[in-house]
Amino acid sequence: MSLQRRLFLGAAIWIVLALATTALLLSVLFRDHLENDLARRLDADFLQLVSQFDVNEQGRLLHSVAMSDPLYQRVLSGRYWQVERGGVVSLHSRSLWDATLAVEEHQTGARVRLAGPRGAPLLAVVRNITVPNVAEPLRLTVAASLAPVDTAVAEFRRTTLIALGVLAAGLILAAALQVRLGLRPLGKLRGELATIRDARATRLSGDYPAEVEPLVADLNSVLAHNETLIERARRQAGNLAHALKTPLSVIGNEAARLGADGQGRRAERLQHEVAAMQRHIDWHLARTRIAGQAGSHKSTPVAEVLARLQRTLQRLYGADGLVIDIDSSQALRFAGEQRDLEQMLGNLMENACKWARGVVEVHVAATGASLLVQVDDDGPGLSAEQRSQAIRPGQRFDEAVPGSGLGLAIVSDLAEAYAGALRLEDAELGGLSARLTLPRSPDAF
Repeated sequence: MSLQRRLFLGAAIWIVLALATTALLLSVLFRDHLENDLARRLDADFLQLVSQFDVNEQGRLLHSVAMSDPLYQRVLSGRYWQVERGGVVSLHSRSLWDATLAVEEHQTGARVRLAGPRGAPLLAVVRNITVPNVAEPLRLTVAASLAPVDTAVAEFRRTTLIALGVLAAGLILAAALQVRLGLRPLGKLRGELATIRDARATRLSGDYPAEVEPLVADLNSVLAHNETLIERARRQAGNLAHALKTPLSVIGNEAARLGADGQGRRAERLQHEVAAMQRHIDWHLARTRIAGQAGSHKSTPVAEVLARLQRTLQRLYGADGLVIDIDSSQALRFAGEQRDLEQMLGNLMENACKWARGVVEVHVAATGASLLVQVDDDGPGLSAEQRSQAIRPGQRFDEAVPGSGLGLAIVSDLAEAYAGALRLEDAELGGLSARLTLPRSPDAF
C-alpha cells in the first residue's frame, strides 16, 4: 500500500470514528436533556397535585379539582397520576381509566422508570407525602410517557447523522487534499530521480521542505560519490591497460624474433597468448568506458550518424559491389552519447558488411519511448547455437575474417547500459538480422 493511501485511510478511519462517537454522545446528551426537562415538568405537576388534595370528615382523601394539563383527563394520553394508601391505589387520574401503575416499594425519586398501560415506558416522580388529617403516609406517583422523547431523539439522530455525514465527507475530502499536497514534494523527488535514471539530469535540484531537504542533499552526495568512484575506476583501468601494452609489445617482438630464428611453434603460441591478452584488455577498457559514459543526458540524431557510417563503410566495402541501404527518419534521436551510438551502429554495420554478399539494410523505427534499429545482411547468417554465443567476448566463427570478436559483445553491453538490448535473428535477406533496442530521446516526442 502506498504512503498516500495509508495516510488517507488512516485519516478517513479516524474521522469516521470521531464523528460516529460524536453522534452517539450528542444523542445521549439530547435524550438526557429531554428527560431532565420532562422530569422538571412532572415535578411541577406533582406540586400542583399535592396542593389540590382534600380530606372529608370521614378522613377520606378527595381530589375534586382538575389538573391544568388536560392530558391527565384524556384516557391513555400518556400523562398519569395515582395515590397509594397502605399499598392500595385509592385515587388515580382519569387518563389511567381502569389501569394502575405498578410501582415497586424501592422505587422512589425524581426519575423513576415504570411500565405504563400496554407496557409503554414511562418516566415518573414517586414520593411519599403526608396529608393533614390522614394518619398514614401516602405514596404519590406522577408519570409521563417516554414515546415523545423517543420520537424526538430519533428525529434528532437522523438530522445529526445527515449533518455529520456531510461533515465527514468534507473532512475526508480535505484530508485527501492535504495528504496529496503534503506528499507532493515526494512526487517531485520521484520525478527528478526519473530524469536522472533517463539520463536527462545528473543531480536533484529545486526547493524542498525542510523534512525532505536532507534526503535530497544525501542523494546528491551519493550521486557525486558514485561519479567519483566511476571516474577513478576508469582512470585506474586505463593506467593499467597502458602499463600492460609495453610488456605485451615486448613479448610480441620476442615472439617475432623466435619465429625468425626458426622456432615457429613457440612463436605462434606466444603470439596467440599475446592476442588473447590484448583482446581482454580491449574488452575491459570498453566496459570501463561504457560504465562511465552510459546514462548521459545527451540527445543524438540517428540519421546523421547513419549517414556518416554509410559513407565510410561504402568506401571500404563498396569496391566489391556492396550496397548499404538506410531507412531512418530525420526526427528520430537517441537518448545518449553520440560516440556510444556511433560505436554500436558502427560495429553492427561493419559486421554486416564483412559477411554480406551484396546488400546491407538498416531500418530505424520508433516504438513508444524506444528506438528499434534493425541491421540485416544477405550473408551466410548464423545458426541458433551460434547466435546465442556470438555476443560473448572474443567469440569468432571464422579466423579468416579480420576482427577481434569483441564488436557484438561491446554493442550488447552498451545497449544494456542504456536499458536496451541486442537480439540476433534470421534476416529476410537470408543472412543475420541484428535488432538493437535503445531509448528514444524525449526531445523527439
